[in-house]
Amino acid sequence: MESIVTVNQIDIYNDWNYLHEHGETAFKEVNTTKYLAKRLREMGAPFELFDNMTGMIVTLGSGSPMIGIRSDIDALKQTYNGKMGIFHSCGHDAHMSVVLALVQYFVNNPEELKGTLKVIFQPAEETVTGAEKVIKSGKLPHLDVLYGLHVTPESEVKAKEAQPMLEAAATRTLWLTIRGKAAHAGTPQLGANVIDAFTELNEKLRSIKLKTDLPYSVTTTMVHAGESSNIVPDYGTFAIDFRTRTNELMDILQQKIFDAIDNVQKREIKIAVDGNDLSPASIPSEKANSVMRNAIERVLGKEGVVPPKPNQGGDDFHFYAYDGLASESTMLELGCNLKPGLHIPGMTFEKSSMIDGAKIMIEAVKSTQQEFN
Repeated sequence: MESIVTVNQIDIYNDWNYLHEHGETAFKEVNTTKYLAKRLREMGAPFELFDNMTGMIVTLGSGSPMIGIRSDIDALKQTYNGKMGIFHSCGHDAHMSVVLALVQYFVNNPEELKGTLKVIFQPAEETVTGAEKVIKSGKLPHLDVLYGLHVTPESEVKAKEAQPMLEAAATRTLWLTIRGKAAHAGTPQLGANVIDAFTELNEKLRSIKLKTDLPYSVTTTMVHAGESSNIVPDYGTFAIDFRTRTNELMDILQQKIFDAIDNVQKREIKIAVDGNDLSPASIPSEKANSVMRNAIERVLGKEGVVPPKPNQGGDDFHFYAYDGLASESTMLELGCNLKPGLHIPGMTFEKSSMIDGAKIMIEAVKSTQQEFN
């Protein structure tokens, strides 16, 4: 059955125009939160701000099922055309605009909402820390299903197409500090060279093998050591990015990485893990995928449904299912002819695709009761 949902296109474009020009980085989305609050008050949508952090949760309807919608709200600090700025180069401005339209729809049409709708405007997705902060806030009840969305590069999905699921990888980054012993370069045997230790560790990381046909990777992405050409360096920092197709493989891979780190620590070489970010892999939900697939069909037709493809990117959206707060979840991958790619400050996309995205998300919420009751 074809969708008869209508949304206010002018509001979507106006919201995007403001949010696009006023991006803010993780946990600093103060003005973004103020703007969202202003728009929600204009709609008459009740919401609760988080304590001691940006973002909020909107609550509409009552009863079961308990349905969640997540929109990320942060932007990225990047250099573009020789100038440092803050850019919504991952499309979170579009996500917020779509979800605001969804809220407005159910405020205007409360009889079409069967159950309780919790809309999460979540900070700090880019640092992979916002979702867990929301979970730990205690402000979100257990959800029967959680839906998210993401604009998608043209190379993966084109405009008037969408995938019902983001097959995201499990990703983790380790920032490490390595300490050794300084010495004159003429007497290196008297020191403990952190560059030698790093080289040894990097070779161990490159030699890690997992018994799987699924893709995985371990990549050193940052390294810094030494300040003088005639001194054996005693201090260095580096970062490791690693990714797996499943959460189970992530457990295995990270143990091998920690074993490699331990094996390099000897004599006067010590390595400390200063911090880490884990983003779990998506946990497939046939029930949630079925709802989203049908919603795409109603808006874009059967030809608009693109089968999910594995993706080595990550998103902290998947923490909600990983931590058990959402029984089922899926993320709409919205085609919009986005190019040249995400996280590129000059990226562009077809703004009219936000209208399709809003309709698809609304249709998913409307039909959830049939699948989840």
